[in-house]
Amino acid sequence: MRALRSNRFLFLIIFAFVIISCEKTDNNQDITITRNDYVGTWTCTEVPITKAIYFDCDISIDENSEDKIKIQNFAGLNQIAYVKVNGKSLILPKQTLNGNTIEGIGNYVNKDYITWQYYVKIGNSDSSMYNTNFNRK
Repeated sequence: MRALRSNRFLFLIIFAFVIISCEKTDNNQDITITRNDYVGTWTCTEVPITKAIYFDCDISIDENSEDKIKIQNFAGLNQIAYVKVNGKSLILPKQTLNGNTIEGIGNYVNKDYITWQYYVKIGNSDSSMYNTNFNRK
């Protein structure tokens, strides 16, 4: 009988330890990001090797697709870039804007901030890598 009580006590101690040691989850991590969360006007800061470049762009939904958005003036090139949305991940597939080939990835940080890493290749020249921050206006 004493062994049974000891086993119960040990079980309760282990159970309490497991409950206490469980990490609390942040309910905000479960928020679903949709294409609508990207729509709006953004101030963009592009950081190449030499100096920062500033431009604005507008993001809208690509009505011809279930998972893409359109970005007017991406990389300051005055044309529309098409981007695939997968939650917080953005994929900028290889495309040509004004004779420049662009390709890269983005990350939705929060409702007011997106980070980008992409390259721009002008004609047959070498590509340049850029890190750009989009801040919602």
